Amino acid sequence: MGGGPPWSRSSPGSAGGSAMYFAFGADDLVMIVELPDSVSMAAAGLTVKAGGALQTRATPLLTLDEIDEAARRQVSFRAPGA
Repeated sequence: MGGGPPWSRSSPGSAGGSAMYFAFGADDLVMIVELPDSVSMAAAGLTVKAGGALQTRATPLLTLDEIDEAARRQVSFRAPGA
């Protein structure tokens, strides 16, 4: 009985790292999946959604180093109407 149901150990783990949580509220399941790049996430999302049984939403997460790099970058911006 240990280890959870077989589906909880399926393909996301092969992507390089994952965690799965059941939740209350608007989302029944939250998965954190590590993939090598955005294109891999898009491919996985398209494949899952093509089956029609699941609705998904992807939220990219940034590491501390990525946030530090973003904070150092200069971005040219002018507010509308300014």
